[in-house]
Amino acid sequence: MNKVEILKVSDLPSGEMRKVEVGHRTLCVAHIENHGFRAIDDRCTHEDESLSEGWICGDSVECPAHSSRFSFLTGEVTGVPAWIPVKVYDVEVENDTIYVTFDDVEAASA
Repeated sequence: MNKVEILKVSDLPSGEMRKVEVGHRTLCVAHIENHGFRAIDDRCTHEDESLSEGWICGDSVECPAHSSRFSFLTGEVTGVPAWIPVKVYDVEVENDTIYVTFDDVEAASA
């Protein structure tokens, strides 16, 4: 496991999300009301669009291209036309710093 610093808490107000590049990964990181900070892969599995350019809808993100939705909590599809889930990453907050944990395979490129 490899814990990587990605943002400061002050960089991401509640109700907002942002694209973050970490090694070979592009993440969509969000600050979800009642759920804290969450991170998922940034690419829609339907048409390879950037999810961070979409909209937060409750605890999901809506893709800007065709309105597919993905849960920030589980990665599962919450709105079609997508049917393949996205990867969810563990997020930790220590003091004013947000970290994402990658498994060993991903850590080599982080």
